[in-house]
Amino acid sequence: MTTPPRKPGNASRVALAARLAELRAATGLSGNAFAARMGSYQTRIWKIEHNELQPTEDDIRSWVQAAAAGDEVLGELLQLLADARTEQAFGVTLRRKGGPAAYQDRVRAIEGQSGRIGEFQVAVIPGLIQTAAYARELVSLPAGLRTWGADAAEIDAAVDARLRRQEILHDRSKRIQMVITEAALRTLVVTPETLAGQLDKLLSVMWLPSLELGVIGFGQRVPAYTIGGFRVYDEDLIVVESIAGEREFSRDTDPAEVAAFLEAFAELRRAASTGAAAEAIIRRALDQM
Repeated sequence: MTTPPRKPGNASRVALAARLAELRAATGLSGNAFAARMGSYQTRIWKIEHNELQPTEDDIRSWVQAAAAGDEVLGELLQLLADARTEQAFGVTLRRKGGPAAYQDRVRAIEGQSGRIGEFQVAVIPGLIQTAAYARELVSLPAGLRTWGADAAEIDAAVDARLRRQEILHDRSKRIQMVITEAALRTLVVTPETLAGQLDKLLSVMWLPSLELGVIGFGQRVPAYTIGGFRVYDEDLIVVESIAGEREFSRDTDPAEVAAFLEAFAELRRAASTGAAAEAIIRRALDQM
């Protein structure tokens, strides 16, 4: 399976790589000699310093020890790592060329290279199966794109880009696994009319060969400790969204975290109703609106 491409480093990740390179240079050691002191490999040191590989906490602790730096430096570097792991702050996204539409195009590229695309949401419909009206009203809410400075034209462009991502629903080579709770079918984050249209869309796309839509109904147990949504790309990348931005967990740098999310997603899929049972939950929510 193709590993999703890494995105360019954000400001904190670039700063972290530069600071680590500075610490190594201050020792007067070559990359090879410094790697030997760390008990690592020269190629890993090179990739970290050139921002091709994000270091782990263990890397940073070993780096600080090899450079004979103190606890203050260690704290500084660990904070940079924490900041770097918040890979995509929404305010930064809007200031980049192309703004939020370009971000949607980047997500589309990752989806294109992933054989398996998964998402869990508690109270909203996942982007890959949203209507245009639902997407537009959702991103216009407080803490949405308007809050971060997007104007009407940028919101329209972002919605159009999100809809272009939905072409992948017709790709039979993909495994697209969406799990939502019944709350997502009923929560009025949009107008009732828009939500009704959204539920109609779910009924029309849920039988596509590439799509597995699971619904955990009220009264069913949610077998994973999570109160927020997350996305899954193959076995390699997890993306967790918050009001401030997105945090990524890569199998290369965060194997334990990725494994925990994959286990939780598997449990959520097993708990969810699919097929005719899921359709019945959606129709009941639509009828009761």
